[in-house]
Amino acid sequence: MKSILFALLAVLLCTCSRPVTMGNQPKATAPETTYIIGYTGGWGGGSAYKLEAGKLYESVKERGLGNAEEIAGGEFKPFRSATGLAAMNELKTNYAPAIFAQIAPKFNCPEMAYDGVCPYFIIVENGDISAWTRSEDDSAPAFVAFMNEVEEALTKM
Repeated sequence: MKSILFALLAVLLCTCSRPVTMGNQPKATAPETTYIIGYTGGWGGGSAYKLEAGKLYESVKERGLGNAEEIAGGEFKPFRSATGLAAMNELKTNYAPAIFAQIAPKFNCPEMAYDGVCPYFIIVENGDISAWTRSEDDSAPAFVAFMNEVEEALTKM
């Protein structure tokens, strides 16, 4: 009788002491990648547009946003544009790290010397900010093609 009582008590204690999350562990989520586009150059460039967590944002400041770090850390407000959101999602889909691995990050616009502008693409992954601008001097076909897509996306904002 004592052994049956001991067995029942052991089973009861084991079922009561089981952690609540056992078998239901929260999934580790990868940090969200943020994509930012805009123009830099003559007359202070223009607004920046950010895709983060599937939502589209526009920079609060419209001119003279600064360098890539200042833009990425700047203040953004929700931006409602179905065509803009679709364009940013398309850029996200078409982004190929291999294309950008061949081009050193840069955030300069020689064209601003004569009031020209350069489109830029900023990506923030795990807190690391990388940025590229397109200028007339660029010749890598895949990079130029992607940056042309950035320019096209900017027309849809």
